[in-house]
Formats: sequence, structure tokens, C-alpha cells
Amino acid sequence: MKQSFKLLMKDAGLCLVFSVIVIYLISFLIVNLSIFNPFTNAFKDFSFLDLYYSQEMFDKKPVKDIVVVNIEHKDRFQIHQLIEHVKKQKPKVIGLDIVFKDKKDSYVDSLLGNSLQPDNVILSKAFLGKSWAYNAAPFIKNPELVGYSNLNFNLKTDVIREFEGYQNISDSTQTSFSTLVSKQFLEDKWNHKRMREKLSKPIPINYSGTSDQFFTFSYQEFMETDTHPFLKDKIVLIGYLGTPHNNYYDIEDKFFTPLNIKTAGKSPPDMFGVLIHANIIAMLINNDFIKVIPNWAILFITGIISYLALLYFMYASTKKPVSYMLNKKIVQLLFTVFLLWFSLWLYKINILFKPELIIAVLVLSVEFIGLYKILIFKLNKRYKWKSYFFQD
Repeated sequence: MKQSFKLLMKDAGLCLVFSVIVIYLISFLIVNLSIFNPFTNAFKDFSFLDLYYSQEMFDKKPVKDIVVVNIEHKDRFQIHQLIEHVKKQKPKVIGLDIVFKDKKDSYVDSLLGNSLQPDNVILSKAFLGKSWAYNAAPFIKNPELVGYSNLNFNLKTDVIREFEGYQNISDSTQTSFSTLVSKQFLEDKWNHKRMREKLSKPIPINYSGTSDQFFTFSYQEFMETDTHPFLKDKIVLIGYLGTPHNNYYDIEDKFFTPLNIKTAGKSPPDMFGVLIHANIIAMLINNDFIKVIPNWAILFITGIISYLALLYFMYASTKKPVSYMLNKKIVQLLFTVFLLWFSLWLYKINILFKPELIIAVLVLSVEFIGLYKILIFKLNKRYKWKSYFFQD
């Protein structure tokens, strides 16, 4: 009995190694062969955790400290008037998700340039291809108050799930627009060392919501009212929110996010860039980060669970052959459903646990037991290989 169990343990371990090798080879072929491109393109931006935002689990609370004003397609003089009107409301920080990269009318540019000079005004720049798009000379100010507005440096994905507050670009460390706005807002509460370390690598964005969760104004709505008392000591972001305001079909400066109403399949981009910045800033100023379960932990859990499953199903395949196939399918289904629910529940409490690898390895390794038996049978016949399935 003891010898039989040892052989079972050895077979479960070898079957797990065999399964991992086969899964790796299959995934390598799928990723690298062009014939599979339609499938890889369809699923490369899909995540099971996107389901969280489409369910009632997503807690949709209004964000009170951030207001977004739409510039639509207003000219520079109108934007100057908007900024001056915003200043009168005495917000703590004004962030402009706009790049004025060319000179135009010198008089209007000088007016706008003067509007941008206060230290509580954060400007943007953008890294396009291999060069920077800076503000033109009339709008230049302290570089420490100008951050990059790029949202996606990963060309392999179109969905904005992650954020990097600092980037090494052009042999220097650059700071993001959202980071600068948050730092300016928090002042002494901003932990420079901790945040520099945390934001120097990609972190998941903890989305607060869409335009329904943020206070947003069209240009006309904001300018028609003389005073907005609730803006005092708040963050005001000025950027593009569509023409007309919040136009669903306007995709200028718009991106895919996990909040898209379609979790899979074709759909238009769902969130304007300035709103994504608003979500990032809300996460930073509220210290509302998502804790990520590290990859080594996922690999360890995958190995343990898959090994235990192989032990059980290898035993069941010989002791309970009649009910083996039905039990296998039921257990695989229940385990998959439970793990998906569990990962969504963890996401609700700001813990990112990716279940895809665990599900794939467990389900496929159990399916490969039959293939492993064929391999072991040949080894046993040729080399007298000892196995749980072929005992003397």
C-alpha cells in the first residue's frame, strides 16, 4: 500500500511536469503561428476580472474631490477664459490634459501663457513615437509642473488596465501628469520615497467609475455660472470629453477600459483620456490601491492545486472507473466557477488574484492523464518503468 502511494505521488508529479510542457508548447504555437491570429487578437485584451465592473459588485460612489471640465473644440482664447474662470473658484490644483505644441496668434498665446504660469497649474506633454510633443514657447513653465499624459506604453494591449507614474524615457526619469496633479493636491501628505518606488512599475488602476461618478461640465455649462463654490480646494481637470459633451460615438482621445459595457467582442472605446486621468488621480489621492498577488504565489498555488487534483483523479481512474469521467467534469466545472467567483470577491476588496493560469493548468493536466498513461505504458513495455498504473 505504501509503495503504491509512492508510485501514485511520483506519477502525479511527472504528469504535472508533462502537462506543463505540453501546455507551454501549445500556447507557444498559438501565439506565434499567424493562423491563430484572429483568436489571439480576440482574447489578448480580455480579462475575467472585467466582469467585476459589469456586475453589482462594483461600488459606484461619486468622486467628490475631482471635477472635469470639457474644452470641446474651443479655441485658445476661449480656453484662456475658461482657465481664468476656473481660477476664480479657488481650486487647489488645475490640471490641463492639453498640449499647445504650435504657436498661433501671438496676443492670444501670450494671454493663455500667462494663465498657465501659477504653480497650482499642471500642464501636459506627450511622448509620440520617438519624440516629445511639448508646449510651444509661450506656454513653457517649470518642467517639474509638466507631466506626460500618455496612458499606454504597452503596445501589446489596447485596454488601459495599468498605470506607471514614472517612466525612464530619453535617458531620464519622467513623471506622469496624474502623478504631478496628485502630488500637488496632497502636498506634505505625499510620501515621495514610497510613491516613487510604488509608481515606478506598472500597477493596476482601481477605477472609480465613468462620467456618471465624476462631476463633469460642458464648456457652456461651466461658463454660464458665475460661481462654483464647491470647487474651492478641489482638483479641476480640463480636457476633452467629446463634442457634444460626453458623446458616446466621439472616439477622439478615447480609450478602451475594463468598464466597457461589452467585456468581449467589438465595441467603441469607452472612456476619454482625461477621465482615465481622473480615475488614476482618485486612486492616488485616496491611497486606494489594488494589492497584486505576485506571480510566484500564483505559480505555487497552481502547482499545489494541480498536483492534488492529479493525485485524486489518477486514483479515481483506477478505483472508480465507472463514475470517473462524470466526477471529473463536475469537479472541473465547480472548481472553475468557484475560482472565478473567489477572484471577483477578492477584487472587490482590492486584491488582484488572476485565476486564468490555475484554471488552465488544472483542467488541462487532468485531461492529459489519459495521454500520460499511453506514454507510461510504452515506457513500461520497453524499460520496465514502474508506475502506479503498471505495478508488478
